[in-house]
Amino acid sequence: MQDFSLHIASKDNVDLNSLCIMINKVYRKAEDEIWHKNHERISIERLTEIIEKEELLIAKNDKTLVGCIHLEPVSNSLHKFKMLAANPQFKGMGVGSKLIKFAEKTAIERGASKMQLELLIPTEFIHQDKVFLHNWYSRIGYKEISEHSVDYCHEGISKFLKTPCKAVVYQKPLVLPK
Repeated sequence: MQDFSLHIASKDNVDLNSLCIMINKVYRKAEDEIWHKNHERISIERLTEIIEKEELLIAKNDKTLVGCIHLEPVSNSLHKFKMLAANPQFKGMGVGSKLIKFAEKTAIERGASKMQLELLIPTEFIHQDKVFLHNWYSRIGYKEISEHSVDYCHEGISKFLKTPCKAVVYQKPLVLPK
């Protein structure tokens, strides 16, 4: 596993255009069978909003963007992470694990006692990346707590799907490190 520096993203430490391109490329490759062709995971405008709220966490190796994760408060005690993306150049080097740990630590510092994530899963075929993610999240302490329609995650998003999906919600209690 390589060393990466972890930061809360700001307009000073991230190139919005490059970040937007990387996230969309990662999601296009991983979820091509799920979304209509022209669907983009994120826009520069939405990324700007997330950064201004100090909800985007990034990993960098020197000046190279290695990955990101969106940490969003749901309530004072519950935060959720989404939009976990690792630069393909660094795939398999522990970027996702480090970003999740950083998100959990940051959520604790912000007063959260629980972390949540939602995993979009096709209902008509087995998507191997989703199987991998389910197993990985389960291994690191996330428990499946409910299933919902896709619009539970983002109102109106189902119109961009090319296959039926469900949103599976996972949660994990957050514990201060000893």
